[in-house]
Amino acid sequence: MTVQGLYALQNGFMGAQRSLLFYGDYSEARTQIPITCYLVRTSDAVILFDTGVAPRAVPGLLRNDPFARFTDADLLVHRLDTLDLQPANVDLVVISHLHYDHAGGAALFAESELVVQKDEYAYAQYPAQFFAPFYYRKNFDLPGYRWRLLDGDTELVPGVTVLRSDGHTPGHQSLLVELPESGPVVLAGDSCYWQEHSRRPTRIARSACAGRRGGRAAGPSRPSCAPRSARWRPPVFGSSRACRCVRS
Repeated sequence: MTVQGLYALQNGFMGAQRSLLFYGDYSEARTQIPITCYLVRTSDAVILFDTGVAPRAVPGLLRNDPFARFTDADLLVHRLDTLDLQPANVDLVVISHLHYDHAGGAALFAESELVVQKDEYAYAQYPAQFFAPFYYRKNFDLPGYRWRLLDGDTELVPGVTVLRSDGHTPGHQSLLVELPESGPVVLAGDSCYWQEHSRRPTRIARSACAGRRGGRAAGPSRPSCAPRSARWRPPVFGSSRACRCVRS
């Protein structure tokens, strides 16, 4: 089994305080951040990393968040359609953590296996009060769905490995994708947002952003550290495509 391609799926934009994004930054100033998912094709499996926000959450975000930007094309089902895929075609859904902007689309994948760290799944049931607004139980309280609860680093298929990268949440995980031509890439999730994070000597920045086994991290401008950029040009990676993204 080999990795055949890696694609970035833009799911809109929302606002966040810098104090939520940068460790040690107490600024209340808000900035716009993109909501992204990634699709990994291998010879025998289709793997999705993160699911964005739930469609039902979009009207409220547009109403209350001046930085929110969503179009109909940003819906995950429509992004998948550009790759000739339906939710039923996805074998594994790896969720970096269960915040509403990453787990919001999990309900779309009733026929897939949902992959999360067991510590994250447990914490989401009873989060600390200050974290509770980020966990919407309806996003992950899904009776009848198949969950695979991991305990640390785990190879899912050859060339695709989950990396435990807690810090942003107690059970955050990232994804290492080993592309046959471009080399290894770490999808860091929310463990690290921009290049600035990788240059800061903090445990959070080093957990996944360093890229284990010599990999680079996918982010705003290669080789930065997280799927948080301005404007994306999906697909990002193919058999011979390089990561292409631009800043606003």
